[in-house]
Amino acid sequence: MKRTQIYIDEKIYSHLEKESKTKGVSISEIVRESIHEKLTRKIQKILKATDDVCGIWKDRKFDVNSYIKNTRRERKVW
Repeated sequence: MKRTQIYIDEKIYSHLEKESKTKGVSISEIVRESIHEKLTRKIQKILKATDDVCGIWKDRKFDVNSYIKNTRRERKVW
């Protein structure tokens, strides 16, 4: 675990302090849990988006080599 220092405004600190007393854990633990939950949701959102587009062109006939050759041909400047 790495040690770090952050600055938060008084209002948020007050909420963290109340939650800390209610749950019986440190403010640091609450902050760690919150960061972990936020990052986990973000990762899940990215994975869902990836799953949604995965295989989207699977029924299409697409020759990658021809596409690349045609694209390169169009880029030539003579």
